[in-house]
Amino acid sequence: MGPGRRTWMVILVAIGLIVAAAGYGLLAVDRPRVESVDNEWGTVTSERTEVETTVTVDNPRLLRVGDAAADVSYTVRLNDIEVATGREEGVAVAGRESEVSVSTWIDNDEIPDWWASHVANDETTTVRIDPDIVVDYAGVQYPADRWTRTRTVQTDLLEPLQTDERREFRASGQTLFVVEATDARWGNATANRTPIEASATVTNPTPLPIPIAEIGYTVRLNGIVVGQGVAGEQFVLSPDSTQTLEAGAAIDTDELDEWWVTHVRNDETSNLTVDFTATLEYGGSQREVPLEFLSYERTFRTDILGSADDAGVTDSEAGREPAQTRTQSQTSSVGARIESRR
Repeated sequence: MGPGRRTWMVILVAIGLIVAAAGYGLLAVDRPRVESVDNEWGTVTSERTEVETTVTVDNPRLLRVGDAAADVSYTVRLNDIEVATGREEGVAVAGRESEVSVSTWIDNDEIPDWWASHVANDETTTVRIDPDIVVDYAGVQYPADRWTRTRTVQTDLLEPLQTDERREFRASGQTLFVVEATDARWGNATANRTPIEASATVTNPTPLPIPIAEIGYTVRLNGIVVGQGVAGEQFVLSPDSTQTLEAGAAIDTDELDEWWVTHVRNDETSNLTVDFTATLEYGGSQREVPLEFLSYERTFRTDILGSADDAGVTDSEAGREPAQTRTQSQTSSVGARIESRR
């Protein structure tokens, strides 16, 4: 006696479950995998900056034969500020591995917002790069595992002024006052203005007051003036006393898009110079002299895309998470050479 109707129904249900399970396993497990993402700067103009990206994809066996195409989207964020996004559709993929190239553009007008966030975040930037790939094969879409790359970029641009080094300020061959210490802090940075709050503790060892009519400043990045003006007015150093000399400078943040072009073209290297001058009044006349104890020069380098070989980058990669997410985390230590003028 052959199997009854009930038995056949059980067999058909079992076959259906097996097919469904196999299909689910194919879609959920055997799908494309992002192996690596390589970035480098492309064309740089006064208005925008190109990011060239190559994504290496490990194709599952099903996609190694036949015609398959990939849709690739790509986003770059600096401190959660989306500065670039791009998309390529219908990119052919085949074989064990495929290299997919995509070009995205950073609008240089976004740089002031990023700079303000960098300063407000204690001169720290988190770079987040998110590629998203979906492979289409025979009308079925296979999303690649999520792969996110993050980098931490840090600078310390005011460090030369944070010192208790004792120095003498001399003019016309004589000591006018002694600098006991200097300090500097960032003010509230915005997309328009980044204040620098500098100060110096000075002692006037002479029996005469020293009137300062004005303190001026100029800030340059790669030779481009990004800040200039009056840092302080009408100050008198009393005789035989120690006082705090305040000097408030500022960077015109909205001018930094011009600097950014030179920074990228110069292998992400910049030279920051801050010059302070004082107009002294004595003997019935005024004389402008450089305040060397507040003025300094600092060379710094970033590695936002992680393309440099000598940036002191430590790579690490976490395993797959339950949500099929792979994260690669990199921390970049920015080396800076200090050239403070005394």
